[in-house]
Amino acid sequence: MTNILVGLFAIFLCVVNAVVWTLVSEMPFMGVAWLGAAFACIWLQKWSRY
Repeated sequence: MTNILVGLFAIFLCVVNAVVWTLVSEMPFMGVAWLGAAFACIWLQKWSRY
């Protein structure tokens, strides 16, 4: 259960960083990179279950 909460928190932070980098810093490439990091967190969450 703890791993799920940590994973959701990491994904949430990645999405928040993506929004901030895209809108505030006006660097959409970094926003895409943070979205990639969010998908990596999802993949690692699924991988760690096995």
